[in-house]
Amino acid sequence: MRRTPPVVVQLAPQPAVQAVVALIAVLASGGLAAWAVSHRAAAWPAWLALPLVALWAWRAAAVLPRRLRWDGQAWWLAEPHRDDETAVQLAVLIDLDAWLLLRASPGPCWLPLARHQQSAHWGALRATLFAAPAAPP
Repeated sequence: MRRTPPVVVQLAPQPAVQAVVALIAVLASGGLAAWAVSHRAAAWPAWLALPLVALWAWRAAAVLPRRLRWDGQAWWLAEPHRDDETAVQLAVLIDLDAWLLLRASPGPCWLPLARHQQSAHWGALRATLFAAPAAPP
């Protein structure tokens, strides 16, 4: 059986992902605020929370710069500004061909990856994600 080659990718911030998450949070909160105001007019201050919800969602969806590495045996994730790595198990949650959402365990840690940010390693990364043997439970 052939072994998968080593792969190293750098995770970078993705403002488009942050914007989508913030939009979803604002829409959900706006729906809740509209429902509250329709039942009780005194609930109008709920509308004032929408900018705070947007800011919170934007910050919560921020992608920290990290390094994800496959060494042929296991996946390793390096946290920002640290040299030590943590062994992780990856699960592909969303695969849109040009964009991936991975979940790294333990954590969970959500890792969005875009082809335009990983163009040199995209093919190798995708092949390794789907061909690498699963870690023993």
